[in-house]
Amino acid sequence: MPKDPGEAGLWTKQQRETRGWSAKDLARRVSGLLREAGMDSLVSQQVMSKFEQGDTKRMPLWTGYIVEALRNGDDETREDPYLSMGRTDDVVGIKMLPNFVGMGAGGSDDGDVGVISFSRDLVERELRAPPEALLAMVAEGNSMEPDFEGGDQILVDTRRKALAQPGAFCLWDGDGHVIKYLEKVPDSDPPKVRVVSRNSDLYGPHERLVDEINIIGRVVWFGRRVQ
Repeated sequence: MPKDPGEAGLWTKQQRETRGWSAKDLARRVSGLLREAGMDSLVSQQVMSKFEQGDTKRMPLWTGYIVEALRNGDDETREDPYLSMGRTDDVVGIKMLPNFVGMGAGGSDDGDVGVISFSRDLVERELRAPPEALLAMVAEGNSMEPDFEGGDQILVDTRRKALAQPGAFCLWDGDGHVIKYLEKVPDSDPPKVRVVSRNSDLYGPHERLVDEINIIGRVVWFGRRVQ
C-alpha cells in the first residue's frame, strides 16, 4: 500500500475492484479484523468509500488492516469463500511455555520456552495471527471448569491485550501464568478490572487496578483430548 494517504485510497479501490468486492465488502472485512484485535471501532461503507476517493490527508489507524483483509481474500474460492484450495496445509512453530498454566494457583515458568507445531491454516486463516504472536500452554487446575479443564492445550494471542470486550486472558500474577476471565468495572476511578474464575463455587471473583494486571494476551483457541 502506498504511504501517501491519497494514493493509498485510490490503490485500495483498485485492489478491491480487482477482487470483485464492493466497498461494503471490504469495510466488513476490515471491521472483523478490528474486532478480532480487541478494538471497538468499526468501518462503515461510507467511511471506506470516502477514503477511496483519495482526498484523505492523514492515514486513519484502521487502514493498517486493509492489506491483511485483501491478502486473506486472495485464497477464497467461489465454491467456499473460507477455504483455500491453493495453499498447502503445512505447519508452523508456536512458542510453548515450559510448564503448565495455572487455573487456580499460578503455573510454573521454570525451564526454557519450547516450540510446538500447529496447522498453518489454523493459525493464519482461522486465528488470523502471525505465528510469532501466539503462545501455547497446557492448563492445570479446576478454577476455570467447565470452560477450560486440566490438560487443555491453549493458544494465547499476545497482541490482544485490550479490555474493550470481556473475555478469557492469560495473566502473569508474579509467580506464574494463570487463565482468568477479565472485565472492566464500569465507572471505576482509578480504572479497575474484575478477575473472574468460571468455577464460582470454589473460587470467588476479585477486583484489581488495571495497572496491577499484567496481561500476556487473550485466549483465542483451545484443544482437548476426548476421554
